[in-house]
Amino acid sequence: MNISDLKLKELIPSVCTVLLVALMTLSSEMLHEKEIIFPEITALAVGYMMAPKRSWKVNGRRMLMLITSCALAGVGIVRYSGLGVYTEMMIAFSLAQILFMYSGTTFAPFVSAIVLPVMLQTESLIYPAAAFVLTLLVILFHKWFLVNGLREDDEYVPVMLNSKDDWIDAVLRIICVAVIAFAAIKSGFKFIVAPPLLVAFTEFSRPRNKTRNKPVKTIAVITLCSVIGALSRYMLSVKMEMPLTVSAIAATCIMLAVIYFSGMYMPPVGAITMLAMIIPEESIFSYPVQIFVGSCLIVLLSRILFMKRQDRKMYDKEHELEAI
Repeated sequence: MNISDLKLKELIPSVCTVLLVALMTLSSEMLHEKEIIFPEITALAVGYMMAPKRSWKVNGRRMLMLITSCALAGVGIVRYSGLGVYTEMMIAFSLAQILFMYSGTTFAPFVSAIVLPVMLQTESLIYPAAAFVLTLLVILFHKWFLVNGLREDDEYVPVMLNSKDDWIDAVLRIICVAVIAFAAIKSGFKFIVAPPLLVAFTEFSRPRNKTRNKPVKTIAVITLCSVIGALSRYMLSVKMEMPLTVSAIAATCIMLAVIYFSGMYMPPVGAITMLAMIIPEESIFSYPVQIFVGSCLIVLLSRILFMKRQDRKMYDKEHELEAI
Protein backbone atom coordinates (compact mmCIF):
# COMPACT_ATOMS: atom_id res chain seq x y z
CA MET A 1 0.00 0.00 0.00
CA ASN A 2 1.47 3.37 -1.04
CA ILE A 3 1.49 6.61 0.94
CA SER A 4 -1.52 8.07 -0.90
CA ASP A 5 -3.62 5.01 -0.02
CA LEU A 6 -2.64 5.32 3.64
CA LYS A 7 -3.58 8.99 3.69
CA LEU A 8 -6.92 8.13 2.06
CA LYS A 9 -7.62 5.51 4.72
CA GLU A 10 -7.06 8.16 7.38
CA LEU A 11 -8.97 10.90 5.56
CA ILE A 12 -12.23 9.10 4.72
CA PRO A 13 -13.24 8.38 8.37
CA SER A 14 -12.55 12.03 9.22
CA VAL A 15 -14.69 13.24 6.32
CA CYS A 16 -17.50 10.88 7.35
CA THR A 17 -17.30 12.22 10.92
CA VAL A 18 -17.67 15.79 9.69
CA LEU A 19 -20.59 14.76 7.46
CA LEU A 20 -22.28 13.06 10.40
CA VAL A 21 -21.93 16.18 12.55
CA ALA A 22 -23.19 18.38 9.70
CA LEU A 23 -26.22 16.16 9.15
CA MET A 24 -27.05 16.11 12.86
CA THR A 25 -26.72 19.86 13.39
CA LEU A 26 -28.45 20.80 10.14
CA SER A 27 -31.40 18.53 11.00
CA SER A 28 -31.61 20.17 14.41
CA GLU A 29 -31.70 23.66 12.92
CA MET A 30 -34.16 22.83 10.14
CA LEU A 31 -36.58 21.07 12.48
CA HIS A 32 -35.97 23.53 15.35
CA GLU A 33 -35.30 20.62 17.70
CA LYS A 34 -32.24 21.15 19.89
CA GLU A 35 -32.57 17.61 21.28
CA ILE A 36 -31.43 16.17 17.94
CA ILE A 37 -27.87 17.28 18.73
CA PHE A 38 -26.33 14.31 20.52
CA PRO A 39 -22.76 15.36 21.46
CA GLU A 40 -21.65 11.82 22.27
CA ILE A 41 -22.04 10.84 18.61
CA THR A 42 -18.77 12.63 17.90
CA ALA A 43 -17.12 10.54 20.60
CA LEU A 44 -18.49 7.36 18.97
CA ALA A 45 -17.14 8.53 15.63
CA VAL A 46 -13.67 9.13 17.10
CA GLY A 47 -13.54 5.81 18.94
CA TYR A 48 -15.35 3.55 16.48
CA MET A 49 -14.63 5.12 13.10
CA MET A 50 -11.40 7.09 13.36
CA ALA A 51 -9.11 5.53 15.98
CA PRO A 52 -6.52 3.20 14.41
CA LYS A 53 -7.60 0.57 16.92
CA ARG A 54 -11.16 0.35 18.23
CA SER A 55 -11.38 2.16 21.57
CA TRP A 56 -13.74 -0.28 23.30
CA LYS A 57 -14.53 -3.97 23.51
CA VAL A 58 -18.01 -3.79 22.04
CA ASN A 59 -19.96 -4.69 18.92
CA GLY A 60 -22.49 -2.66 16.98
CA ARG A 61 -25.55 -4.39 18.41
CA ARG A 62 -24.57 -3.79 22.04
CA MET A 63 -23.48 -0.25 21.28
CA LEU A 64 -26.87 0.59 19.78
CA MET A 65 -28.75 -1.10 22.61
CA LEU A 66 -26.75 0.60 25.36
CA ILE A 67 -26.92 4.11 23.89
CA THR A 68 -30.64 3.91 23.12
CA SER A 69 -31.70 2.34 26.42
CA CYS A 70 -29.63 4.82 28.43
CA ALA A 71 -30.99 7.78 26.46
CA LEU A 72 -34.53 6.56 27.20
CA ALA A 73 -33.66 6.01 30.86
CA GLY A 74 -32.24 9.53 31.19
CA VAL A 75 -35.37 11.10 29.74
CA GLY A 76 -37.49 8.85 31.97
CA ILE A 77 -35.66 10.00 35.10
CA VAL A 78 -36.34 13.62 34.24
CA ARG A 79 -39.97 12.98 33.33
CA TYR A 80 -41.02 10.87 36.29
CA SER A 81 -38.71 11.36 39.27
CA GLY A 82 -38.99 15.08 40.04
CA LEU A 83 -36.11 14.82 42.51
CA GLY A 84 -34.00 17.74 41.31
CA VAL A 85 -30.96 17.87 39.05
CA TYR A 86 -28.35 16.72 41.58
CA THR A 87 -30.26 13.69 42.85
CA GLU A 88 -31.33 12.72 39.34
CA MET A 89 -27.75 13.00 38.08
CA MET A 90 -26.51 10.73 40.83
CA ILE A 91 -29.24 8.18 40.09
CA ALA A 92 -28.34 8.27 36.40
CA PHE A 93 -24.59 8.00 37.02
CA SER A 94 -25.01 5.18 39.56
CA LEU A 95 -27.23 3.21 37.17
CA ALA A 96 -24.64 3.72 34.43
CA GLN A 97 -21.85 2.38 36.65
CA ILE A 98 -23.83 -0.76 37.47
CA LEU A 99 -24.71 -1.25 33.80
CA PHE A 100 -21.05 -0.77 32.88
CA MET A 101 -20.09 -3.77 35.01
CA TYR A 102 -22.76 -6.04 33.54
CA SER A 103 -22.87 -4.84 29.93
CA GLY A 104 -20.26 -7.32 28.75
CA THR A 105 -18.34 -4.40 27.24
CA THR A 106 -15.79 -1.72 28.08
CA PHE A 107 -18.01 0.83 26.30
CA ALA A 108 -18.33 3.91 28.55
CA PRO A 109 -20.01 6.57 26.32
CA PHE A 110 -23.47 5.38 27.37
CA VAL A 111 -22.70 7.09 30.71
CA SER A 112 -23.11 10.40 28.88
CA ALA A 113 -26.24 9.19 27.09
CA ILE A 114 -28.07 8.75 30.41
CA VAL A 115 -26.60 11.73 32.30
CA LEU A 116 -26.86 14.40 29.58
CA PRO A 117 -30.69 14.59 29.43
CA VAL A 118 -30.73 14.81 33.23
CA MET A 119 -28.22 17.67 33.31
CA LEU A 120 -30.11 19.55 30.58
CA GLN A 121 -33.51 18.46 31.97
CA THR A 122 -34.60 17.02 28.62
CA GLU A 123 -38.04 15.41 28.55
CA SER A 124 -38.48 15.04 24.80
CA LEU A 125 -38.40 11.57 23.23
CA ILE A 126 -36.71 13.18 20.24
CA TYR A 127 -33.43 12.86 22.18
CA PRO A 128 -33.39 9.03 22.40
CA ALA A 129 -34.73 8.79 18.83
CA ALA A 130 -31.87 10.95 17.59
CA ALA A 131 -29.36 8.97 19.67
CA PHE A 132 -30.64 5.74 18.09
CA VAL A 133 -30.48 7.00 14.50
CA LEU A 134 -27.08 8.66 14.86
CA THR A 135 -25.53 5.65 16.59
CA LEU A 136 -26.90 3.42 13.86
CA LEU A 137 -25.24 5.65 11.26
CA VAL A 138 -21.87 5.32 13.06
CA ILE A 139 -22.26 1.54 13.03
CA LEU A 140 -23.17 1.52 9.32
CA PHE A 141 -20.19 3.74 8.50
CA HIS A 142 -17.94 1.35 10.44
CA LYS A 143 -19.30 -1.66 8.53
CA TRP A 144 -18.72 0.16 5.25
CA PHE A 145 -15.12 0.85 6.29
CA LEU A 146 -14.62 -2.86 7.02
CA VAL A 147 -16.08 -3.92 3.66
CA ASN A 148 -13.81 -1.51 1.80
CA GLY A 149 -10.69 -2.30 3.80
CA LEU A 150 -10.45 1.11 5.45
CA ARG A 151 -10.46 -0.48 8.90
CA GLU A 152 -9.58 -3.92 10.23
CA ASP A 153 -12.17 -5.78 12.25
CA ASP A 154 -11.43 -6.42 15.94
CA GLU A 155 -13.00 -9.56 17.28
CA TYR A 156 -15.48 -8.80 20.03
CA VAL A 157 -15.34 -11.07 23.05
CA PRO A 158 -17.80 -10.25 25.86
CA VAL A 159 -16.02 -9.24 29.06
CA MET A 160 -16.92 -9.47 32.72
CA LEU A 161 -16.26 -6.41 34.87
CA ASN A 162 -18.17 -7.27 38.04
CA SER A 163 -15.44 -8.60 40.29
CA LYS A 164 -14.91 -7.31 43.84
CA ASP A 165 -12.31 -4.85 42.54
CA ASP A 166 -14.73 -3.58 39.90
CA TRP A 167 -17.35 -2.95 42.56
CA ILE A 168 -14.82 -1.01 44.62
CA ASP A 169 -13.94 1.06 41.56
CA ALA A 170 -17.61 1.76 40.82
CA VAL A 171 -18.39 2.83 44.39
CA LEU A 172 -15.33 5.10 44.45
CA ARG A 173 -16.41 6.73 41.18
CA ILE A 174 -19.91 7.35 42.51
CA ILE A 175 -18.57 8.89 45.73
CA CYS A 176 -16.14 11.13 43.82
CA VAL A 177 -18.82 12.31 41.39
CA ALA A 178 -21.31 12.84 44.24
CA VAL A 179 -18.92 15.22 46.01
CA ILE A 180 -17.78 17.10 42.90
CA ALA A 181 -21.27 17.34 41.39
CA PHE A 182 -22.71 18.73 44.61
CA ALA A 183 -20.15 21.54 44.67
CA ALA A 184 -20.41 22.14 40.92
CA ILE A 185 -24.19 22.40 40.82
CA LYS A 186 -24.41 24.48 44.00
CA SER A 187 -21.84 26.92 42.63
CA GLY A 188 -23.57 27.20 39.26
CA PHE A 189 -20.65 25.64 37.36
CA LYS A 190 -22.29 22.32 36.51
CA PHE A 191 -20.12 21.62 33.47
CA ILE A 192 -17.28 20.71 35.82
CA VAL A 193 -19.13 17.38 35.78
CA ALA A 194 -20.10 17.58 32.10
CA PRO A 195 -21.31 14.14 30.92
CA PRO A 196 -18.32 13.58 28.57
CA LEU A 197 -16.01 14.15 31.56
CA LEU A 198 -17.92 11.46 33.48
CA VAL A 199 -17.28 9.13 30.54
CA ALA A 200 -13.60 10.07 30.66
CA PHE A 201 -13.51 9.48 34.43
CA THR A 202 -15.02 6.02 33.97
CA GLU A 203 -12.37 5.19 31.36
CA PHE A 204 -9.40 6.83 33.12
CA SER A 205 -10.14 5.01 36.39
CA ARG A 206 -10.02 1.56 34.82
CA PRO A 207 -7.02 -0.78 35.28
CA ARG A 208 -4.12 -0.24 32.88
CA ASN A 209 -5.56 2.91 31.34
CA LYS A 210 -2.68 4.51 29.44
CA THR A 211 -4.13 8.00 29.07
CA ARG A 212 -3.76 8.86 32.75
CA ASN A 213 -0.01 8.26 32.40
CA LYS A 214 0.14 11.52 30.42
CA PRO A 215 -1.81 13.85 32.74
CA VAL A 216 -0.59 17.20 31.38
CA LYS A 217 -1.11 16.28 27.74
CA THR A 218 -4.50 14.72 28.51
CA ILE A 219 -5.77 17.80 30.32
CA ALA A 220 -4.34 20.09 27.63
CA VAL A 221 -6.10 18.24 24.78
CA ILE A 222 -9.42 18.06 26.64
CA THR A 223 -9.30 21.76 27.51
CA LEU A 224 -8.19 22.79 24.03
CA CYS A 225 -11.15 20.97 22.47
CA SER A 226 -13.54 22.76 24.83
CA VAL A 227 -12.00 26.07 23.77
CA ILE A 228 -12.39 25.08 20.11
CA GLY A 229 -16.07 24.29 20.58
CA ALA A 230 -16.83 27.43 22.58
CA LEU A 231 -14.89 29.80 20.32
CA SER A 232 -16.33 28.32 17.13
CA ARG A 233 -19.86 28.83 18.38
CA TYR A 234 -19.20 32.31 19.74
CA MET A 235 -17.27 33.67 16.76
CA LEU A 236 -19.34 32.12 13.98
CA SER A 237 -22.87 31.77 15.37
CA VAL A 238 -23.09 34.44 18.08
CA LYS A 239 -20.94 37.26 16.66
CA MET A 240 -21.26 36.57 12.92
CA GLU A 241 -24.78 35.11 13.19
CA MET A 242 -23.96 32.17 10.98
CA PRO A 243 -25.91 28.89 11.27
CA LEU A 244 -24.92 26.60 14.13
CA THR A 245 -24.12 23.95 11.53
CA VAL A 246 -21.20 26.07 10.32
CA SER A 247 -19.87 26.36 13.87
CA ALA A 248 -20.23 22.60 14.43
CA ILE A 249 -18.42 21.74 11.19
CA ALA A 250 -15.58 24.17 11.91
CA ALA A 251 -15.19 22.96 15.50
CA THR A 252 -15.19 19.30 14.41
CA CYS A 253 -12.56 19.86 11.74
CA ILE A 254 -10.23 21.65 14.16
CA MET A 255 -10.88 19.05 16.88
CA LEU A 256 -9.99 16.23 14.47
CA ALA A 257 -6.76 18.04 13.58
CA VAL A 258 -5.88 18.32 17.28
CA ILE A 259 -6.52 14.59 17.76
CA TYR A 260 -4.45 13.68 14.70
CA PHE A 261 -1.41 15.83 15.51
CA SER A 262 -1.47 15.05 19.24
CA GLY A 263 -1.97 11.33 18.68
CA MET A 264 -4.53 11.39 21.54
CA TYR A 265 -7.55 9.53 20.19
CA MET A 266 -9.70 10.20 23.25
CA PRO A 267 -13.37 9.80 22.29
CA PRO A 268 -14.68 12.12 25.07
CA VAL A 269 -12.99 15.15 23.47
CA GLY A 270 -15.34 14.84 20.51
CA ALA A 271 -18.36 15.07 22.80
CA ILE A 272 -16.79 17.93 24.76
CA THR A 273 -16.34 19.88 21.51
CA MET A 274 -19.95 19.31 20.42
CA LEU A 275 -21.46 19.95 23.85
CA ALA A 276 -20.38 23.58 23.44
CA MET A 277 -23.00 23.85 20.68
CA ILE A 278 -25.96 23.23 22.99
CA ILE A 279 -24.98 24.78 26.32
CA PRO A 280 -26.71 28.05 27.35
CA GLU A 281 -25.17 31.03 25.54
CA GLU A 282 -24.26 32.69 28.85
CA SER A 283 -22.04 29.71 29.68
CA ILE A 284 -19.88 29.85 26.55
CA PHE A 285 -17.00 31.81 28.10
CA SER A 286 -16.91 29.86 31.36
CA TYR A 287 -17.31 26.49 29.64
CA PRO A 288 -13.58 25.92 28.89
CA VAL A 289 -12.67 26.93 32.44
CA GLN A 290 -15.19 24.48 33.87
CA ILE A 291 -13.94 21.72 31.58
CA PHE A 292 -10.34 22.48 32.61
CA VAL A 293 -11.22 22.23 36.31
CA GLY A 294 -13.22 19.07 35.75
CA SER A 295 -10.50 17.41 33.68
CA CYS A 296 -7.88 18.23 36.31
CA LEU A 297 -10.06 16.65 38.98
CA ILE A 298 -10.80 13.43 37.09
CA VAL A 299 -7.18 12.93 36.06
CA LEU A 300 -5.93 13.63 39.59
CA LEU A 301 -8.49 11.31 41.18
CA SER A 302 -7.81 8.59 38.59
CA ARG A 303 -4.13 8.65 39.48
CA ILE A 304 -4.43 8.97 43.26
CA LEU A 305 -7.44 6.79 44.08
CA PHE A 306 -7.29 4.25 41.28
CA MET A 307 -3.94 3.94 39.52
CA LYS A 308 -1.78 3.38 42.60
CA ARG A 309 -4.17 0.83 44.08
CA GLN A 310 -4.72 -0.96 40.77
CA ASP A 311 -1.02 -1.09 39.93
CA ARG A 312 -0.27 -2.77 43.26
CA LYS A 313 -2.56 -5.67 42.37
CA MET A 314 -1.56 -8.67 40.31
CA TYR A 315 -4.08 -9.41 37.60
CA ASP A 316 -4.28 -12.92 36.18
CA LYS A 317 -3.57 -12.43 32.48
CA GLU A 318 -6.45 -9.99 31.93
CA HIS A 319 -8.50 -7.97 34.37
CA GLU A 320 -11.38 -8.38 31.98
CA LEU A 321 -12.29 -12.04 32.23
CA GLU A 322 -14.31 -13.57 29.41
CA ALA A 323 -17.97 -13.42 30.28
CA ILE A 324 -19.98 -16.62 30.49
